[in-house]
Formats: sequence, structure tokens, C-alpha cells
Amino acid sequence: MPEMEHVYPTRYTLGELTHIESTDYENYCETYFDEMNRSSEFKKYGGICIPQEDGTYRIKYDVYGYDEELMEQLGDFILEGEIDPEEIRDGNQIIVVANMDGQGNYYFYGKKPGDTILLRVPKKDSYTDELLKFQSEDECYMEQEFQIAAIVSRSLAREQDFLNTGAWSQVQMPSVIMTNEQMEENFAINDYSFINASPNPDTEAESVSNQILQVIRDVPGAVLVDYSTAIKTQRNYLRQQQIFFSSIAGVLFAISLFHIVNSMNHTVFARRREYGIIRAMGITDIGFYKMILQTGVLYGVLTDVLIYLVYHWILRRVMDYYMVHVLQFLHVQTGVPDQVLFGIMILNVMIAAAAVMFPAWKLVRENIIREIAC
Repeated sequence: MPEMEHVYPTRYTLGELTHIESTDYENYCETYFDEMNRSSEFKKYGGICIPQEDGTYRIKYDVYGYDEELMEQLGDFILEGEIDPEEIRDGNQIIVVANMDGQGNYYFYGKKPGDTILLRVPKKDSYTDELLKFQSEDECYMEQEFQIAAIVSRSLAREQDFLNTGAWSQVQMPSVIMTNEQMEENFAINDYSFINASPNPDTEAESVSNQILQVIRDVPGAVLVDYSTAIKTQRNYLRQQQIFFSSIAGVLFAISLFHIVNSMNHTVFARRREYGIIRAMGITDIGFYKMILQTGVLYGVLTDVLIYLVYHWILRRVMDYYMVHVLQFLHVQTGVPDQVLFGIMILNVMIAAAAVMFPAWKLVRENIIREIAC
């Protein structure tokens, strides 16, 4: 369909990580999945995190096969490692989604890129209750060791029928990601489970949805889910937030501007007698303006240094912590571009210089004897 900008076919199966060891430091196997194990949605799978007799754990995981273009987009969410779809395919490596606790801290069972994990998936195409509990005979499953290429903070394609259900549909479910070719070679999974598609920006989403419905109407079990309206609503919400915070920034800027002008005006007129004596000693008007201008520029430069230090040592760290551990953003970018920061500093110096020149001009127009007598 020429109206489509991106089409990403994705394969899926339910899997299980085996021989996961618990650690005293994180203790995630007993706490992170505890609520999952008690949830009624996951009882049909026999729980999510299952302790074994040897002290290790087996944990249910979504296993995805991504299109290479979709896999490259995970680069924005890398916590550790590198993502090269060709290298991952040729080396039979995987990408794993890290677990996140309530404070936005990520971990993956003490594993790092380059370490290996054991992944177990069902052999049969038709899943039964016992098969999904991973309690059937060993010959019903395939187990293979994979090397971790990268650890990411989220997945991009998500299934809707297995682990992604109930309250847990709002969080990042445990996921293992490989290429579609690996899904076929390792587990003989040939069919796509779902397809993520996005239309061209200048195309009506409703028109594209109708065309897709005509294409899939004869496909058994095929369902179309249109998120275009939800995306539009979310963008409008973010735009309103941006306008709101920009308005607050504009008001704060105006207040700061008046404060700077008043402060500099007071600073200059508080030294009116000193400046009157200097003028009486014979300094020219141009020389007097230069002297006052140097004071304003020095004030602006010192303020820039303070702004830079406070921003990098305090504000940025506070913003990073707030967005990661409170708002739990997945893709945090708090850095102000260097061009913007440099522009703000130049503007601050210009404002400080202008703020001292106006009271200096008023002093030059006054009588020297009156200034000395003040």
C-alpha cells in the first residue's frame, strides 16, 4: 500500500528463561514478580517467576522477532551494549528488556552484554494450558543458549494476548528480542503474529484503516487496532503542556527582567555621590559610560558563571532524578543544547549592560554639584 510509511512485521511466542539465580543485592525474583504470581490473569501460566529445587528460577518471557528496521529503533532505549541487526542475526544474539522497579532503576538479573542466558520455548503451534505452564515433558520444548547483545529499557512491539494483560499491560513486560530470521531458524516460527504499520503523515488514517480492513477481512482471527486517534489526543495533550510551561517560563523571564533592571538601577543610584566626584574630577561622558558598561558586563558574566554551575551541578541532576525515578520516563533527554545555553548567556550579558546604561544616562543629565551633595 503506497499510503503506508512504515510496516514492521513481528513474530511472537511465549518463552521462559531458565537457571536464573537470585542475588542478595536485588532480590528481584521474590519481590518484583511477587504480585504477578498472585494475579489471577497469570494463574493459567502457573505463575510468572517459578522457584526451582536447585535454588534458581524460571521466568516467563515474551519472545519477539523484529524486522531489522524496527530493531534499529531500539537504539534510543539502550541501557548497555550495542544494537547491530546484522551482527545480532549472524551471531545468533538477543536483546533483552530490563526490569524496572518502582523508582525507575533498571536491572536484568546481574547480566551484562556478552553474558549468556538459556531460553526455553514450546515446540507446538497450538498452545495448551499445560504447555504454557512449561510443565509438560521436556520433548515439548526447545531450549537454547543465547548471548546478550544489548539491554534496553523498553520494547517497541507488544503482544496483546499473553503476558500483556490486566494491570501489567501498563508496564514494560519482560521481553526477549531477536530478528525474524532467528525466530524461524531457532524455533521454526514462520508466521507473523502482528504487524505494526504507520501511514504517511499526509494520509487520512481512517481511509488507510478501511483499506486494511478490506485486506484482512478474510484472514481468520485477524484484528485491526487503530491507535491514530489516541496518538493524536496524546500529542494535543503534550502540546498543551508545552504551551503551559512555555507561558510560565515567559512570565518568569519578565519578572527576572524587571528584577535585573531594578537591581542595576538601585546599584548605580546608590553610588551617585561617588560617580559625581568622579565626573567632577574630569572624566568624560564617554569614559563614564564605558566605566558603567564594564560594571554591567561584569555583572552579566558573573551571573552566567553562576547559572552554568547551578544548572550542571544542581538543576540537571535534580531533573534527571525526577524524570527517571519519579515520572519514570523511558527516554530521558534533559540536556539543554549548547547553542541555546550560549544564547541565554549572551542575552543575559546584553540585558545587564542595557540595565546599567539607562541609569548612567540619567546621571549624566543631572547636575554634578547636586550628585555630590546627595
